[in-house]
Parts: sequence; C-alpha cells; structure tokens
Amino acid sequence: MERSKLRINESTVDVNWTKVIPDGVTEEEMHKAQVLDENLMPIIVAVQERRRPEYQEIAGCGPKTRALWYQFNSLVIHRKLLYRRFEHPTGQKEKEELQLIIPSKYVTSTVQAYHEQLGLGNHFGVSKTLAYLKRFFWWPNMFNDVYEIIGNCKVCARFKGPKHMIKVPLKLFQERVLHGRWHVDICGPINPKSREGYEYILVAVEAFSGWPVVVPLYKQTADEIAQALITHVFSIFGAPQSILTDQGKAFDSLLFQEIMELYQIKKYRTTAFHPAANGKAERWIKTLKQHLMILIENDRLDWPKYLPFIAQAYRSLPHSSHKFSPYEVMFGAPMRTPLDLDRGEPPRQEEMHKMYPFWVRRTMQDIHETVAHMSKKAAKRMKEYYDRTASLAPFKEGDKVYLYYPRRKKGISTKLLTRWEGPYVILNILNDCNARIKNLENNKVVIVHIDRLAKCPEGDENKHTDLTSAWLSYAT
Repeated sequence: MERSKLRINESTVDVNWTKVIPDGVTEEEMHKAQVLDENLMPIIVAVQERRRPEYQEIAGCGPKTRALWYQFNSLVIHRKLLYRRFEHPTGQKEKEELQLIIPSKYVTSTVQAYHEQLGLGNHFGVSKTLAYLKRFFWWPNMFNDVYEIIGNCKVCARFKGPKHMIKVPLKLFQERVLHGRWHVDICGPINPKSREGYEYILVAVEAFSGWPVVVPLYKQTADEIAQALITHVFSIFGAPQSILTDQGKAFDSLLFQEIMELYQIKKYRTTAFHPAANGKAERWIKTLKQHLMILIENDRLDWPKYLPFIAQAYRSLPHSSHKFSPYEVMFGAPMRTPLDLDRGEPPRQEEMHKMYPFWVRRTMQDIHETVAHMSKKAAKRMKEYYDRTASLAPFKEGDKVYLYYPRRKKGISTKLLTRWEGPYVILNILNDCNARIKNLENNKVVIVHIDRLAKCPEGDENKHTDLTSAWLSYAT
C-alpha cells in the first residue's frame, strides 16, 4: 500500500491508495472516465481553475452537476483524479479522508463489487453497504443508485426475500346455507401419544353454523380420515355439498377422491402454504390447542377424553358476530347444559305438538336469515380492515418471480435454508388471488397464491457471483 500526503487548505490529509476500484481499472482509465463524464467535466474544469462558477453558469446542467457545485469547497484534484474531502465526525483534521468521485460508467460495478465481496459486503443491505462505500467513494445521487443496484441483486432476492411481502385484497368465501360446506384439517402430531395410541385429531367445522366435530386418530392416513368423516359427519348430518381441505397427501389420495365421488361431494383445497383459506378449521385448531393445554397439564396421556367436553362448550357458546350458538343454528333452540337444569322443565303448551313442525321451520328460518345477514356484515367489516394494507399484485403474464417455499432438510437447520426458490415465470393470472407459474429449471407447473410471489430482479440469469475471487483490483 502506498500512502501519499496532500495539502488541502493548509491541512494535511492522508490519502490511502488501496485496491478500491473493481474490474482492474487503472488510474489513467479512471481519469479518462471522469473527464468524459458530462456531469463531472464542468466541475473538474472549475476545480482546476480554482474558481467556483456562479450558479447561473451551471443552472442549465443536470442535477448531478448541480449537486457537485454545492460540494465545490470540498472538492480537490490529486494526481489528475477528482476527490471529495470527507470530514471526520469528530472534526479532527488529521482524520480527514478523501472520497474518490466515481463517474457514472463505474457506479454499478463499484457497488456490486463491494456488495458481493466476501469479507467486505457479504450481501449486506443498503445502509451498511452505503456506509462502507462512503469510506472511499462519493458521487451525486449515491443513495438512490446503491438502493436500486442492491434491489436488483438476485442473491439477496432469493435468500432474503422482499422487504415487504405482497398482500392482495381479501377474497370472501362465505357459506349461506346449513350443511353446504365443511372445513376439514388435521391437528397433530400430539406428543406424548395417548394411552390408546392416538396421535392426531381430525377437526371438521360446518361453515354456516361453526359446529365443530373432533375425532382422535391413530394416524393421519386416508382410510382413517375417511372412516372418521363417514362415522361422525356424513352419517349424522348427511353429505355436504362441498369439503375444503389443505393439500395434505391423505386428502389428495385416490381413496379420498373415491369417497367424495361416492357421496357426490365437491372437494376444494387451499393453495400450498396459505392456510388462511381454510381459516375456520385453522382457527378452531388454535382454540382446541389452547383448551387442551389447560386441561391436560396433569393428565397428558388421557387427552382424548377431554375432546367431547371442549367441543360441547364451544357448541353452546354464542358467536361474536350473530350471537347465536352453533347448537342453536343447527337445531333451532339453545343447548341445555347442567346450569339450565336448575331452572326446571320449560313450560308446556297443550297444543304445541300440533304446531311443532311449523314452529321449528319458522324458528330455523328466522335464525338462519339472521345468521346469514350478520355474518355478511361481519365479513364485510373484516375485509375492509384487511384490505387497508392490501393492494392488487403488480404482476402480469410473462413476469419472472421467486416463490416462497419454506422447506425442511434432514440434518440441516431450517434457519440456514433459503425460503425462496426459482426463478419461475407467470403463465396465467387466474384471479386476484391465484396464478399459474412454471419453474424455469424443471418446467414444473403449479398454481400458487399471489401472496407467495416476489418479483425476480432484472439481469443476467446465468450470472453467478464468485464471492471468494471477486477481489477488488485497483492499485495506484
């Protein structure tokens, strides 16, 4: 390293001549680039003449030239190169440094080299990369250039993901009839297993009433799940019009499909890694876990015996939006609980048995109309609240994107695995929520929720940065 001293305004400043310019740029090449830069040339001439031009003289120049004009008293020329004097925060003259003014030609390569360099940039963010660059360089519009260049870094995009995840407007999936749709999911595995060997819980929630069904399972296999649904749902309430599940292997199995065809049930499924679409089942699983956690603290091997009581308590409680309990929506009357027994038998009317079918029909109709109306209002409020921070996705067909895909690998910590893969290309925008994309490496086509996508930075797809050899190679 060569250290030379330069006298600036009667003060001595140390100039560190070190390897700071990428791509093997020589001092002569840097000087030529500065002179040929239309933003730097007027200022270089003025600094050489030691005369600061009037503002009117440079008013017609570009914004970068005007930015340099404001820095004129801090600009110097040393060994034919234009520098900016950088005062140390302490104000000590002996700690002042010179920042090389980078011409537009070398801005991108300089930022990329320091951002990617092993031991220097290591793909840090804008603020840290900018702070390191300012130790050696300066140029007008420096922050915006660094922000844009790092924003187009493919390594950062793939391993860090976007700073702000996309959030599209909420799409309502509201059921308006009883037994129209059931939401089904699996809770578990639950450890330790029960004394009988149960390890999972089937959770099924009727969409209109919120009526929950919970069944302990030994394994989450297709035959066990199908048997539980037939025994505890279909044989009691009849076959629903549709069932909504996630993309679990058991729900996509051939056996499960045959059961759905046998009962003439339409099967819908959520997109991968987007459980919000099956929110009724997911929310009830959260409630189930909370109550199990309280009840089994001293009886962890007998947790299945508490499931009926948790379900019963939930069925008897009124919903926050329409004030009817799932039991009342399902059967037209409140559930009788041990507390109701203290009130004695309800009063009887002699003629009630003649009018009972009409009374039940009218009562059920009134309840269902009220539930549908209040549920619609509650859903509208929820959508308005959710959509305050949502916007339509900025994608179109043909865009290259990365896909959020958290994975697990045996023997490797999930914290050391990227959660984004790709690039993919968007084949079709199916609706405001879903898109069909294709992996550019293996041509696999999948349908995903748009919230899981992030734009792929523009640039050379085949460029791979070698962090161990991209050493900065400028020497005076």
